[in-house]
Amino acid sequence: MVITLLLLTPTAAFANGSFTGLETSFSSPEGIAALIPSFRDRQGHFSVPDPNKNAAQFLQAQQTLTILIDQAETQALMAVTPDQLQKRMAKKTMRLPANWKRAEIAVKTDGSMAQCADSGPNCSAYGSPSFLNRLEPVEGLESSFYRNIQPDNSVPALVYLQPTAVASVSRILLAAANTAGVWIPAAYALGPAGGDAFLIVNNCLDLAQTNNGVLAPNAMLVAALQWAS
Repeated sequence: MVITLLLLTPTAAFANGSFTGLETSFSSPEGIAALIPSFRDRQGHFSVPDPNKNAAQFLQAQQTLTILIDQAETQALMAVTPDQLQKRMAKKTMRLPANWKRAEIAVKTDGSMAQCADSGPNCSAYGSPSFLNRLEPVEGLESSFYRNIQPDNSVPALVYLQPTAVASVSRILLAAANTAGVWIPAAYALGPAGGDAFLIVNNCLDLAQTNNGVLAPNAMLVAALQWAS
């Protein structure tokens, strides 16, 4: 019995410590920069990788961040008791600010030919305004449901922010009415517990495009990072 305890205790302690470290890293730009080298510039400051310059590095950074978030959530679900989780959920949740910039790689096909959906050298875009700009909470559902308001007051997309067992991570879902696009798992928003999100990592599946106001069949896959501007 003593031997069993000695073998199990370090493992449990390591798992909890690893989860705590990841949760802290996800709560700030500085934490992300320290955790993943691809997210820092030559001065060591937080910087979203540019797919126009290096598509492979961008995809590696986006994929690595996604997997680390999945790892943290798995560890959190094993470490947090139901009572602890309910107490955490009772606290103030993360919010989505109104303005974002995007970095993405997007490829589309009309069924006969595959081509770039973005005009960059690697089917990419970087630093341009995100379509998420002008997010507003849905009345009565603040910090959970958001609508994307355009200058003409149209609402082309809805966003749902769902907390996870990791306080600095929220799962994020999107549904677009103008392109039949959705964010597929895994998609996450990162930020301090109870504060404003500063980074979104997402993947998008789009099965239609607008043609003179009518949705026509189309297919597009997007790997993206978006950051609060």
